Amino acid sequence: MARPGWYMFCYDIADPKRLGRVHRIMKKNGLAAQRSLFFVHGTEEKMEGLLGELEQVILPRKDDIRAYPVEAPDKVWTTGGVLESFPLVVPGARKKTTRIKKAKGPVSFWNRIWKRIKA
Repeated sequence: MARPGWYMFCYDIADPKRLGRVHRIMKKNGLAAQRSLFFVHGTEEKMEGLLGELEQVILPRKDDIRAYPVEAPDKVWTTGGVLESFPLVVPGARKKTTRIKKAKGPVSFWNRIWKRIKA
């Protein structure tokens, strides 16, 4: 069996109805980083299954979904303050939304997420 790893999913969906469906599927499977960017942890087989599920919802000529393997969410470079107060919901966790508190020093957003995931 393949070792699980992290994948960054991003999408651009032309129709609001399809966009909502894709977003709901992604919320069930990954960590939201932005409105159309998610980090998903799992094997290649799981990612292929997820892409297959998403393919049933989209129109390939109008919509775009991409998945990139990444070492870990905290290894992705980001800039800007939008992510500082974004709610983090870990898949499989209780339906409680946790707000990330602003750090008292130079701790990156992704390092704080990574600490919560490892816990």
